[in-house]
Amino acid sequence: MNDFQQNIISSKNQNTFDYYEYDKGEGIKVLYVGNSISKHAPKPEVGWTNDCGMAASSIEKDYVHLVQAKVKELHPDAAFSILQVANYEREFYNREPENYYMGAKEFKPDVIIMFFGANVNKEYDVTENPPKTFGKAYEDLRNFLVDGRENVFVMHSQGFYIRPVLDAEKQKVSEKYNDAFVNLEDMRVLPETHGKFNHPGDYGMQVIADRFWDAIKDYVENFKK
Repeated sequence: MNDFQQNIISSKNQNTFDYYEYDKGEGIKVLYVGNSISKHAPKPEVGWTNDCGMAASSIEKDYVHLVQAKVKELHPDAAFSILQVANYEREFYNREPENYYMGAKEFKPDVIIMFFGANVNKEYDVTENPPKTFGKAYEDLRNFLVDGRENVFVMHSQGFYIRPVLDAEKQKVSEKYNDAFVNLEDMRVLPETHGKFNHPGDYGMQVIADRFWDAIKDYVENFKK
């Protein structure tokens, strides 16, 4: 029996860079902060040849591009970027955002979608009194990207894999700042949402995109520069 909760993809060397900008328009700016589900470069040695969110069958079908297509229907001049933070997940205890992610901060996003956590070592989930919590690192990254600006819409999400400790810490940050929080509890246990490498396939990506869009839709519809 396949263990759909096992993340079998290495958190190392997922992409050449951490930060990528696309559609450099002058309208609303959306930043997607994630891991391999948001962007993984081709890795033929493991059977992955796409350059998009794993494991969509094409770039148009990953959650980032599905959500962004909705954004662009309302704002054709929208811009977006991806901050791939697999390294931050793996080494959150000794990484400071300002040393790695200045490009994402300087992008000055209007919407920030935070969807990561899977590459945090599972030993963390049972560690009592860690010297630095994932929640603290997660909050630090959120605040670094917001950079004190008003009217930035931040959305958080449960992970695609079941990690109650991480989900609780993310939700606590969300509640502290009155941000949006997306629940994935029902969909992430369904075999049909999982594709190659236990990552979301096309159907899983669509479900994720639909829920993220529902969370940000009102803000995007009413956005004005």
